Amino acid sequence: MSYFANKTVVVLGATGILGQLTAQDLRQRGADVRLIVRSPNSLAAALRDLPVAVADITKRGEVAAALTAVSQGQSLDGIINCTGVVAFGNFSELSDEVAQEVMAVNALGVINVISLATTSLNPEGFLASFTGVAADMTIAGMGAYCASKAAAKAAMGVAARELRRQKIRVLDIRAPHTETGLITRALEGTAPKMPEGLQPQAVIDRVLDAIAVGEKDLPAEAFAAQSN
Repeated sequence: MSYFANKTVVVLGATGILGQLTAQDLRQRGADVRLIVRSPNSLAAALRDLPVAVADITKRGEVAAALTAVSQGQSLDGIINCTGVVAFGNFSELSDEVAQEVMAVNALGVINVISLATTSLNPEGFLASFTGVAADMTIAGMGAYCASKAAAKAAMGVAARELRRQKIRVLDIRAPHTETGLITRALEGTAPKMPEGLQPQAVIDRVLDAIAVGEKDLPAEAFAAQSN
C-alpha cells in the first residue's frame, strides 16, 4: 500500500506546474488531497473537483482560514508548499514593490506556513516546501530571489528542530533548476541564460518518494539521478 493512501494532504500553490503535478500524483498514490491557491480560475480542470480554498500566502490569517476551510474538520497528515515567485536584475535595478513581493512570497510565506503547521498537522505528519537550489547560491542578477530562498531555507531548518517535538517531519526541497516555465513569468527583469533544467515530473517523483521513506533533506545533489 502507498505511504500516502488515505492521508489528508494540503497542497499550497496548486496552479503552478509543480503544485499541479504534486496534487495529481498524490491522488494517484491514494491521498485525500486538498488545495490552497491564490487564483482559483487558474486551477487545472483535472483538479477542480478537489476541496479548494483561496489565500494569499503572505497573509497568515488568510492561510489559517484556508487551512480550516479545506480540512473540513479533519486533521491533516501533510502540507506541501509549492508557491514561489521570481524576479531578475541587479539590486540597483529591482523596484521596491517587486523586491518586497519576492521576499513576502518566498520567505514570509514559508514562515506563515510553518507557524500554522504546529496546530494543523497530526503527530507523525510532514511539512515540505520547495525552496530550490537558489537558497544555496549567490548569483549576480538574481540577488533578491536568492536572498528570499536563503531566508526560507533558514526558516525550514529551524522548523525541523522546533517541530521535532511533535514528531512532525520537515523536508526542505532544494531541487536544481526545473523546467516549470517560472522564469518566463518573472515579476521583473530577464532571466540569465541557464542550462536545461530537470523535468518537473522527475522532480515530483523524487520528492514524493523522499516523503514516503522519511528523508529529512533534499539538496540539489539528491536529484542527481534525475539529471542523468
